[in-house]
Amino acid sequence: MTTRDASGRTVDAAQDALHEAMRRSDTDALQDLLFEGLTFELPDGSLTDREADLNAHSTGAVRFEQLVELHRSTREHAGRARVDSLIDARLIDDGHHVEGKMNYLRYWSIIDGRWQVVAGSVQPVQ
Repeated sequence: MTTRDASGRTVDAAQDALHEAMRRSDTDALQDLLFEGLTFELPDGSLTDREADLNAHSTGAVRFEQLVELHRSTREHAGRARVDSLIDARLIDDGHHVEGKMNYLRYWSIIDGRWQVVAGSVQPVQ
């Protein structure tokens, strides 16, 4: 059975909304989708948080030119979920052009009545 948040949204719909917000660097939408205490592991092993991610999008330090989901696996139960996504991405990251397939792992929970990403990671696929 699929769990819906207070607005009726499934975790897969929230994931779709997150991808669209990333494509547009929509910091208002990202702010709603990312938990205030978010911890996210980057490919170099460093950790980032919600504020750093919002800042990177608002300043243009991170800008997605392409974000196409190739595959998704969702495991969800009782207001918590794990979503694995294989993404074909092309982006600018702090002045560097990055292109290739990336595996995004996100952990979601319903907090304050809505699906929010609480933790995750991204790794390039070789």
